[in-house]
Amino acid sequence: SPPFPPPPPPAPAAPAAAIAASTDVYGPWSGQVISAVKDACRAAFLAGERRLVEAYFLCEVQTSTEMLGKAYAVLNRRRAKILEERMKDGTDIFVIESHLPVVESFGLVDELRKHTSGAAQCQLVMGGWEMMETDPFWVPATEEEMEDTDLSDLANARGAAPPP
Repeated sequence: SPPFPPPPPPAPAAPAAAIAASTDVYGPWSGQVISAVKDACRAAFLAGERRLVEAYFLCEVQTSTEMLGKAYAVLNRRRAKILEERMKDGTDIFVIESHLPVVESFGLVDELRKHTSGAAQCQLVMGGWEMMETDPFWVPATEEEMEDTDLSDLANARGAAPPP
């Protein structure tokens, strides 16, 4: 007989599910919670009013008193929303602060210089995002709304070609 007893038989292997559950740090219900939250967020987003937003610049235009009207004309043509107008102390320079849609900013400096004979300067700084005033998902329902609506504006807001 051997001097030492035989070793005990090896323990049975643990099932794969038990190993996976023991390594899941967040517990067995984490997948269900994440799925439920995802579905709730999606439902809330789809239930709300869908609108488009556009980026805008904070635009600061400096111009002399004589060219103030021409600078305003350029800004108004480009859908700028005037926030403030003030005069620099001790000078005849006016400062116009406005929100200008980014899409309307291309070529702004050249147009300002052209219309003001070089007397206006502007500075553009990213200002944020703003909800568009027109609803691109709106469809006229009544005949009166159809007559009052310019469908080319609606199509342009959606990025499509205007109807024939």
